[in-house]
Amino acid sequence: MTKAHVPPQKAGNRDEVVSALLRVHDNKRSYGRASKGGMWFRGLCGECNSLAGTRYDGAYADFAHRLLTYVRARRLLHLPAPDPAPPVRLAPGRVARSVLMGMFATTPHLRQMFPGLANDLCDERPHITMPDGVMLRMALYSSHRTRLASMYSGMRVLGQRQYYLMFSEVYFRPLAWVLTPNDSRGTESLGSSPLDTWAVADEWLQYGDDATSIDLRDLCRRGVPTVHRHPLHQGADEWVEAFDSSTMAVLEGQIPF
Repeated sequence: MTKAHVPPQKAGNRDEVVSALLRVHDNKRSYGRASKGGMWFRGLCGECNSLAGTRYDGAYADFAHRLLTYVRARRLLHLPAPDPAPPVRLAPGRVARSVLMGMFATTPHLRQMFPGLANDLCDERPHITMPDGVMLRMALYSSHRTRLASMYSGMRVLGQRQYYLMFSEVYFRPLAWVLTPNDSRGTESLGSSPLDTWAVADEWLQYGDDATSIDLRDLCRRGVPTVHRHPLHQGADEWVEAFDSSTMAVLEGQIPF
């Protein structure tokens, strides 16, 4: 396995970005030694890592840089937030593939759960359909705190009843991505999910490599929300987290100001 940076290094995930691995022992949470060099897991073989780097990661970096440029310009001019989404152009198919290949680097169990999706990505299929039972959600993310994690759930037991279920997540300014179940059956008693308002990017996989300049407003007609922190960091004492330490890993860090 090779070192896979998630999101790509070209999107700013490198050098001065500090990260540390979350550890839980005897029900106590702690972090390993913080180190510079970005957010990464040794989770992709060399061939897949190279495929993502040469075909898709550049498109992701371009999308992220355009969003950051747009946001900074609006802040400088003190303009209101965009509605429904920033008028930024991107290559949706390449961006979604970059995100998903990075998510497959977070845990080998995704390849066991969704082998068809893994094969479609490796085979460079021009049009991919998301498998049943899962969806890719995205939001704008303003915080300099970063988080890369796989396979856990959270339930808010104090205050507002909420739940948070996911297979993989990437929080790295200016974007947050979550691969989450799309079947809400059995969750009615748990309340709502913070992800309910996020944009769905499943159909981005239907775009081939030749679609390189699609307006984000056309992809997300219902809008793209902005989140300022991870949902479980909002009232952290109100949440209970559940996970299997053999299948879940969390890396948290900070982008320098």
